[in-house]
Amino acid sequence: MKELDVIKVKCIDVNYDGLGVCKVDDFPIFVDGMLNGEVGEVKISKISKKYGIGELVNLISTSNDRVNPICPIFGICGGCDIMHMNYQAQLEFKKRSTNETLKRLGNIDFEIEKIEGMEDPYYYRNKVQIPYQMKNNKVVCGFYKKGTHEVVPFEECFIQPHLSTKIALYIKDLANEYGLIAYNEKTKKGNLRHVLIRNNVFNEFMLVIVTNEEKIPNKDKFIEKIVNKFPKIKSIIQNINNKDTNVILGDKTNLLYGVHTLFENLMGMNFILSYKSFFQTNHIQTEKLYSKVLEYVAPTKNQVIVDGYCGVGTITLMLAKHTKHVYGIEIVSDAVRNAKDNAKMNNIDNVTFILGKTENEILKMEDINIDTIVVDPPRKGCDILLLDSIMRKQIKKIVYVSCNVATLARDLNILEKNYTIKDITLYDMFPHSSHVEACVLLSLKR
Repeated sequence: MKELDVIKVKCIDVNYDGLGVCKVDDFPIFVDGMLNGEVGEVKISKISKKYGIGELVNLISTSNDRVNPICPIFGICGGCDIMHMNYQAQLEFKKRSTNETLKRLGNIDFEIEKIEGMEDPYYYRNKVQIPYQMKNNKVVCGFYKKGTHEVVPFEECFIQPHLSTKIALYIKDLANEYGLIAYNEKTKKGNLRHVLIRNNVFNEFMLVIVTNEEKIPNKDKFIEKIVNKFPKIKSIIQNINNKDTNVILGDKTNLLYGVHTLFENLMGMNFILSYKSFFQTNHIQTEKLYSKVLEYVAPTKNQVIVDGYCGVGTITLMLAKHTKHVYGIEIVSDAVRNAKDNAKMNNIDNVTFILGKTENEILKMEDINIDTIVVDPPRKGCDILLLDSIMRKQIKKIVYVSCNVATLARDLNILEKNYTIKDITLYDMFPHSSHVEACVLLSLKR
């Protein structure tokens, strides 16, 4: 078997990234688009010492779990990877792959049985970032082709609000009308780079236009047309990013229309959102997840709780309504400032927000008996020093919210020396992608 060979294979599994797993003489071949049990002809595109990559040429037999994706550019656009799987099968796949990852990477002997899906798994994203490029001397917008920075134009996206798509397409049309050239990553020329669109539960929208230069041709007309076309837009911000980088946002901003922030409501509380604020992108599933956090913490009126990686204070403030005091710890200064504002806005005064690393700050709380710690780290997981600090302080209960099963497995393997896993619930925050969110309850071993 060599590259460019076309071979007949049977898919025996789907891995955590949504790739079909096929084997030829025990040598694994990963094939995008194949489901468990399917047989197909595959062209080998890459061979390494440990595995191969194949492209599906012809599907000979199909799985009962296969559906026709609703999106016409599925398989080309890199936004969704399992839309060819019916939704119930997607949930079962995420549960199975999470169990396998925890066992394989963390030696975790716990069988997850619960995953919370969505009643309607479409149009759920409340924040989208859309790149713009030049094609045939015209500005286009869409999403990047898998594994590339080539934009695949779209007419509709089925995981973001209809209005977000309409706004993005209208800006494309205006850019072509007013001569706003899209940025070229190779030549470093052009102006329009990305558009970021955020919306809240009140169906209000924030628009961030990311440009390479401060000047926007016919800026006043440009903004006037957008506002007249979409009255639900309450904020338009220009962000200038003139760096040669894959990072979307730059450091400088200009307010072009409206206000700098939106208000959001979650779990009955109000929050201030800036264009940079981290906030979960699926509102319905976030409320379910945070309700589970509250259930796992089971706060009483005399407890002290720490919320590590607290961000703008969503979990901190939710817990504060049910307990004595909550300490929210966060390393990003803007987030801490927003968290303090959110506490004032919700008239919550039994919270303390601390700027710093959670692993360092909890060790400074020598005279404070911490009953429970909640951690919701980024994809890289918890810092090893934090896990060590938690175990040294013998905090009775941990609620771990994870967006990356691989790093969760690593961290649970460390914590199991001192803690017992009591329960794990999964949440489908990103239907049609292979990602899943986990909420874990651990208790200190006696």
